[in-house]
Amino acid sequence: MKRSSHSNEHRKKRTKTYHCSKERVGGSGGGGNFQVQANMSGVMVTCTRSKESRSQKEVIDLFEEYAKKLYSNDDDSKEKDNSEEEEEELDLEAQVAKELAELKQPTKDNKQSLFSNISTNMDCVLFIKTRSPVEPVSFVHKILTDLKEEKKQRTRYTSRFLPVENTCHANLNAIEKMAESMFKPKFENNSKSVSSFQFGVICRIRNCTKLDRMEVIQKLASVVGEGHRVDLDNPDLSIIVEICQNICMMSVVEDFNELKKYNIESILGLNDNGPPPPKNKSKPKPEESSVEKE
Repeated sequence: MKRSSHSNEHRKKRTKTYHCSKERVGGSGGGGNFQVQANMSGVMVTCTRSKESRSQKEVIDLFEEYAKKLYSNDDDSKEKDNSEEEEEELDLEAQVAKELAELKQPTKDNKQSLFSNISTNMDCVLFIKTRSPVEPVSFVHKILTDLKEEKKQRTRYTSRFLPVENTCHANLNAIEKMAESMFKPKFENNSKSVSSFQFGVICRIRNCTKLDRMEVIQKLASVVGEGHRVDLDNPDLSIIVEICQNICMMSVVEDFNELKKYNIESILGLNDNGPPPPKNKSKPKPEESSVEKE
């Protein structure tokens, strides 16, 4: 039996429901906004699209492992000496009270984490803020050098580590001022006693229309000053500039080309296997007869 056209007209339309992947909610690191601010140091991380939260976890795990190797010995020895001195001065009853109080307090890792994820609200881009004693440039260089020597894959969803010595607002005056304080110890008061460097400026601008890339590069090259030469193929020092929205991130690094532009996948050789060559579907040409026509 056919339904009447009148009932079809008044039938309610089913409302479509759209679901967002759990990993995509709130952007990278929650918050939903770009929260990187001026005067921050850390590591800018690029990763697989839609895998930002997984990349964040594996990166922080790796960073904490290296921080424990590089920095924990000094901190632990100082704390041990201080605690031993305190215990000698306390009697038994006071020591018990002290231990009970420590159990009620949050752990050091939760209270003073060396690494924290700052929301960028951008696909494929994370910013891991670092805290002293972590120095982003030498810290990242150590990790990438180990990856190059060991050829052991430590991350699955992460593509690149770019250390950030400092950040400022994305305008030429602020960028120039930050560059002057950052470049002087690298190009003038350097520990290698080198009077002239070959350098390169690598600049990328994301979601910012008020700055021109070449204008930024020329400004930074002028801050480096005379006596140094631009060489993008074989630089002694590379100036890394990442401008995202209203913030400029900058650092001066070594071995940028030797470490495959700080690309983890390239260091491990994961990008060496390119796509297979296309199959030749054209029919072979018939062999020409060696007999000349009369």
